[in-house]
Amino acid sequence: MNYVKYGRSNVSTENNATAPKDFDQIANELCEQALSDAKTQLHPLLRHIELKRLEKRSEFFQAFRLALERRIAGKLAAMQGGRIQAVYRFEETRRRPGSWDDSIHLLLKVSRVSNTIQAMSKDLDDSLLKRLQQLGWSHFEEWQSVLEIQQVTPKEIRRGISYGAMFCAVYSKPIKVWPKKGSHEVG
Repeated sequence: MNYVKYGRSNVSTENNATAPKDFDQIANELCEQALSDAKTQLHPLLRHIELKRLEKRSEFFQAFRLALERRIAGKLAAMQGGRIQAVYRFEETRRRPGSWDDSIHLLLKVSRVSNTIQAMSKDLDDSLLKRLQQLGWSHFEEWQSVLEIQQVTPKEIRRGISYGAMFCAVYSKPIKVWPKKGSHEVG
């Protein structure tokens, strides 16, 4: 494993062996699972409505977002084989409750910042965006990106620096999405 001085800390540069085609398959699975998870939150009579109409139901769209965040977090943790200690969701800016900027913002707690994770997140973002646009939802028609992943180390959290400063925020602290309490499942 090579380490390169990169900005705020040493960043590892491990090899990323997942091909773009694999990310397309992963994105498809994540979206299908999140859609299924979100549909289970709906009233039974609404579960079979076409997706285009479900987009307009805010409770469904929020359930889909949360399910997709959890699914992505678990998948990233599984793909990184123990390098990710926890995954948090965060809001880029403070907004009214229930609103969504159509992006998923995840903060990965890692022992060392990794270029591999950043490269993997870019590939996954491209595949997720493509898959979400295939759903035909107006939310994603003109977007260039849907997934933002940042890394934070325990040292940065302790010192309140870089992305670790978010844990000291007054209004919008990161919210843990993986692992779930009492869960040892990573995928």
